[in-house]
Amino acid sequence: MFIKFSNIKMYKKLIISFIAISIIPILILGTVTVVHFRDFALESSSKEVYNNLNSAKFQIMKITEEVVKIADKLMIDQRLKELLLYKYKSPMETFIKYSQYREIENYKTLFANAIAYIRIYSENPTILENGIFYKVKGYIRKENWYRTAINLNGFIRWELIYQKEDIYPEKYFSLVRLLRDPYNESFGVLVINLNKLEIKKILNHQIFDTFLINNDGYIVASNNENLIGTIFPIDKSKIIQPEGYSLKYNNKDYRIFGIYLPLAGYNKDFYLVSMVPLDYIMREPYGMFRFAIAMIVISVGLSLLFALILSKNMSKRIAVLNNVVNEISHGNWDMEFSISGKDEIGELAENVKNMARNIKMLNELKIKQKEMKLKILTNNLNPHFLFNTLETIHMMAICKEQWDIADITLKLGNLLRRIIEFEGKPIKLRTELELVEDYLKIQKYRFGKIDYKINVYEDIEDLYILPFLIQPIVENSIIHGLEEKEEKGIININVVKKEDKLIISIEDNGVGMSQDEIEAIFNNEDLGGKRIGVKNTMERIKLFYGEDFGLRIQSEVGKGTKVDIVIPYHVLKGSDKYVQGINS
Repeated sequence: MFIKFSNIKMYKKLIISFIAISIIPILILGTVTVVHFRDFALESSSKEVYNNLNSAKFQIMKITEEVVKIADKLMIDQRLKELLLYKYKSPMETFIKYSQYREIENYKTLFANAIAYIRIYSENPTILENGIFYKVKGYIRKENWYRTAINLNGFIRWELIYQKEDIYPEKYFSLVRLLRDPYNESFGVLVINLNKLEIKKILNHQIFDTFLINNDGYIVASNNENLIGTIFPIDKSKIIQPEGYSLKYNNKDYRIFGIYLPLAGYNKDFYLVSMVPLDYIMREPYGMFRFAIAMIVISVGLSLLFALILSKNMSKRIAVLNNVVNEISHGNWDMEFSISGKDEIGELAENVKNMARNIKMLNELKIKQKEMKLKILTNNLNPHFLFNTLETIHMMAICKEQWDIADITLKLGNLLRRIIEFEGKPIKLRTELELVEDYLKIQKYRFGKIDYKINVYEDIEDLYILPFLIQPIVENSIIHGLEEKEEKGIININVVKKEDKLIISIEDNGVGMSQDEIEAIFNNEDLGGKRIGVKNTMERIKLFYGEDFGLRIQSEVGKGTKVDIVIPYHVLKGSDKYVQGINS
């Protein structure tokens, strides 16, 4: 499988990758989002409905509690009992008695938000009906609510009553109670009609059909007048579930939410219920679903288009780069090409350019090394002969106590040995500095007017550099800077670390050089055999360490020259320390 995938062209791989890492997750994410949003919408709707239902529950219970308190006060009102049981002789006497009793009118005024009417039905045939007191007629005795009140003997019951006595009869959710004294003597049946407008106002906070229903499924109050007095198929086992339950009612799908609403009285079990159309709950999820489908289609289309454009672009650039590498592999190192961009392909193209340039330079350097070795073989004496001769001179000087001659002969032998053993591999910086110091001592013996100082500000025991990097610069300072100077010449060599670079500075107080000469060195111009050591050192550094490293030259005619060798700071072990300088 993997081998077959590796054989597919790059642009096809990119398209397949885009499908795998982009389109498929988009489809999965879109589906999960829609499902999650549907659940979230249902949960959000549930919370909103339950908040409104709980608010309505609190207000309705407050109203019913006020009505119960009024019923309790009327139950023990002796003046009311006397008023209802008194045998009136004339309408005037009735009027006078009624006018002296204002408590019920006061209740209606004080609790107008809770009460629509207070009615008392009495068996006393001498009373006059005045909108509060009513005679019990035949049709009233047949009413279920009236008979129930008599049977409950003083217990409160909540009923939906159709008030036929009114000019415009209406249904009222009402408190019904037989009024009796502690001696079990009854003096009327109390009916307190709740303010249906206030209850409707409370239920109207819910924009859906909301109603108060008793334990038998009988709707006693609602914000929809058409529902009052009807039977609703309530499922009491599911009605108080936090998530509600689904119900098909009048051929329409609803989500039913309800809360338990206990009232004081014989039939205390009531429920406050909201019927939320399912399409209302799902309107946002369905809208989100359509939006998600549109976004998925757009995203998939744009992803495919982007994949095609990107894959074509990358394939084209890779093809160009492949042709270039093929040319380089056949020896065409001077091939010119251009690949736009700074991404990995652009960086790879730049690295291929540098590789071709370095291969060309390395090849040229190998040719020069072969020529140099041939020249050395043809122009130099047998090294063993030279070593033996220098050793003979050294021993003769010691025998004759010519210590200066013995010392310079020994140092010259060390220099010659290291030059002959030179292989181009990195050596310890300490060894390189010792070689430079031997060279400087020999030059001091020769000219006498040369002083030097070597200062090392880093732990160099584990530092390695290319051999013969410092000596050619020092030699250049002596030959082209100090030999032509009449005064005493001074050479300072400083070794310091700056960030991740090692800087070796060679500074002299010689005759210096002009800016044109410095530019000629860096521009690889023909200097007629002058300062060849500087140019070779610069080329070796760049070839071995890279283009970011090399030489920095500062010079002024008549004042001297400073050359900085800048190479990477390679430490095999140990830590940075201050090391005393090596002085002349």
